[in-house]
Amino acid sequence: MKTRTAIAICLASAAVAGCSSTDDYVDDVNEIQAEVIKASNSVGSDVNASRKEILDQLDTAKSEAEEAVSDLADIDVPEDAEKGHEELIKSFEDLEKLYADVREGIESESGSAAFDELRTKGAEIDKQIDKALDQINDELGLK
Repeated sequence: MKTRTAIAICLASAAVAGCSSTDDYVDDVNEIQAEVIKASNSVGSDVNASRKEILDQLDTAKSEAEEAVSDLADIDVPEDAEKGHEELIKSFEDLEKLYADVREGIESESGSAAFDELRTKGAEIDKQIDKALDQINDELGLK
């Protein structure tokens, strides 16, 4: 999964805008997504990992995505970013489901088919997350 940095890049722009609630929101989103990115990047990164290690990586990534959904639901969202924020939450919910589905696939069939699903659907979800972050940046005037 590639690193999504759209909001991080705009952090400096938010500081220039001088809106502390926007700054806090951007900081919160950056912090929340950082843990998901870290866990996502670890899934399947070691080609010599055992099946158990891969399943553990999927469990960790799923837990991080689940926690991100919860944390995103709890933060104060600037009114202008509400629509993009909802899309961001939906994307992390999709990611959480993908990790559960891939784990189930690895347990019930060949690992390669499950990893193909992870790559294909993961790339689609990456695009959804990038689109949601771009929308939030647009809504907040940070682009």
